Amino acid sequence: MKRYMLNEDLSGLAARLRGQPGDDEVLRADVEQIISRVRQGGDEALVEYTRRFDCAGFTMEKLRVPASEIEAAAAMAPETLTESLKLAAENIRLFHQHEMRGGWTAAMRQSQMLGQRIIPVDRAGLYVPGGGASYPSTVLMTAIPAQVAGVKEIFICTPPRPDCSVNQAVLAAAGMLDITEVYRAGGAQAIAAMTFGTEMIRAADVISGPGNIYVTEAKRQVYGRVGLDGLAGPSEVLIIADEFADPELIAVDMLAQVEHGSGAIAVLVCWSGQLVEEVEAKVQDLAADLQMDAALLENISVVVIQDETAEVDSLDRAIAFSNIFAPEHLQVHTRQPEQVVHEITCAGAVFLGEDVCTTYGDYIVGSNHVLPTSGTARFGSALSVENYLRKVAVISLIPDTISELTGPLVEIAVTEGLRAHARAARMRFEKFAARPEEE
Repeated sequence: MKRYMLNEDLSGLAARLRGQPGDDEVLRADVEQIISRVRQGGDEALVEYTRRFDCAGFTMEKLRVPASEIEAAAAMAPETLTESLKLAAENIRLFHQHEMRGGWTAAMRQSQMLGQRIIPVDRAGLYVPGGGASYPSTVLMTAIPAQVAGVKEIFICTPPRPDCSVNQAVLAAAGMLDITEVYRAGGAQAIAAMTFGTEMIRAADVISGPGNIYVTEAKRQVYGRVGLDGLAGPSEVLIIADEFADPELIAVDMLAQVEHGSGAIAVLVCWSGQLVEEVEAKVQDLAADLQMDAALLENISVVVIQDETAEVDSLDRAIAFSNIFAPEHLQVHTRQPEQVVHEITCAGAVFLGEDVCTTYGDYIVGSNHVLPTSGTARFGSALSVENYLRKVAVISLIPDTISELTGPLVEIAVTEGLRAHARAARMRFEKFAARPEEE
């Protein structure tokens, strides 16, 4: 574990805690080549990369998972897992149903009728990490908001295991949600296929779901060609704790976070030297008990506020730092956490009180676990139905409105040097504006 003192350079400390990844030209070039190859070569290139990176015996026939295999996985899943996934799905669906908003139409000040239609995208591609891991929860988190939004076509790309199979829990989750279009494809090549389409995979309008650095770099490179949920960096939690917090709960929550691997970090911010000592000891004990790789502990940090600082000032400074750090997950382990929630402005998800932790959000309570990372909570939000919706403005005018608005419109257009804009409005005025005899 690493220790830092909270000083006035909050932004600098935030950067040190996350580290500053270099500009990886090799990664960028590799991903660019993969995208180009899949865009030109389609399924053949996708199969070639899958054979190279995931499964040596991969063939074209294995690319799409048969619907019967998905149905069988759902039917054969252990009852305890099925019931757990159903409970999580119900909570996730209810949460996202609260996000839905309808369109609207209203008469404005000059009697123009304006409105907005809320329309789901036609096709969504979900990226579900796989290979050596199993993430049925990501199937739920990415698919359910799309279903609530009303997306008609939803498909999944997930990397196969070395034997070319797909994790059965992932297939079971897909089957439970009636998703029958699943492809054995991962990495940057899957993002390329979802963006540009291949002979077998039709292109998506939106891609969502986390992945490794190749997936993230691929999403960065296709941005603007397809809708994206965001660019996922290493997962992270920041915990603000006062002197009354339970050191064992803090320790296990930090270990749960770094357990993600791939550079995941956990940060404790507190002002009690005794708590720091107790947390550090508990981390060592629990890590040994859980047989965790000791190298993961290097991704745990403690930010200490001087003990002599007044408690209320210390809490204010901790929140100020958190808002600069903008964590993916923020846990507040203080006596009255609900009193500070309105001071928290930048976080992907906030967990109030030591009786709740990030893992509840990861799986079961209903909030989405696809969250902004790497400080992007300053401007980004969790995956939601909004990611799968289009907002279309609808405008209609009456003669009185044309009479009132054309002059100001022409003034602005002429100032900008856009003469055709001005002419188009004048022609409407001449043809449709209200005449005195009409008034």
